Amino acid sequence: MARKSAEIHVIVHYPKTEAGKRELAERVAGIHAETVSQYIKNLDCPAAQKELLLDSVIETVSNRKTGEQAD
Repeated sequence: MARKSAEIHVIVHYPKTEAGKRELAERVAGIHAETVSQYIKNLDCPAAQKELLLDSVIETVSNRKTGEQAD
């Protein structure tokens, strides 16, 4: 029988200034980028395929950002 995890309550204090919000967004983006990079690095496939996958991720994110700016 699986053990049930105890609930964890987290209190988050979001930044109130625009500069603080921007810094938080940049830090979160950096963590996301590092997570994707490590995930791809750990895949069991040739390096060339990993490079193509990373290029595809970068292109997709870039296209989404361009689309958001056009709105």
